[in-house]
Amino acid sequence: MERNKEFSFIADAMLGKIARKLRIFGFDTVYDSNLDDENILNSSNYIGRIVLTSDKELFNRCKKKRIDTILTYKETEIENLVTIFRTLNIKYINSPTVPYLCTSCNGKLDKISDNSLINNKLSDQLLQSHKIFYKCTKCNKIYWAGSHMKRISRLINEINAKLT
Repeated sequence: MERNKEFSFIADAMLGKIARKLRIFGFDTVYDSNLDDENILNSSNYIGRIVLTSDKELFNRCKKKRIDTILTYKETEIENLVTIFRTLNIKYINSPTVPYLCTSCNGKLDKISDNSLINNKLSDQLLQSHKIFYKCTKCNKIYWAGSHMKRISRLINEINAKLT
């Protein structure tokens, strides 16, 4: 699995769904619903990240501190993702077959080489219907190319159509 190394983000508490989508697309994205504006503005842990926010006040405070930021003020998730990508001059999003990064914790996903290691963690039906699984190196969540990836692919097609 490959991470998109060109941009990394920190999303404010209102943008959890967008943060998860960015992780699926391979963008290193910090998100914590408990993270407050002061942490975002003052923590050295977030230096170099682009702040994504729907909060005009936080957006203006970031601008005053010369912190790269994008205001996501549109009504729909697709419109906000398109705004982010247009702002960064990203013209196309690749469609992954599985998420690039853990949607829960932003950890790296590694392919599971021996499915017997996860036999007791997934249903027999799932283990029989899928042969390739991935595990998060941080939180141990297990992933596979399920029907949700078709929905993600359709979302990416919609985004790409709007980006051209």
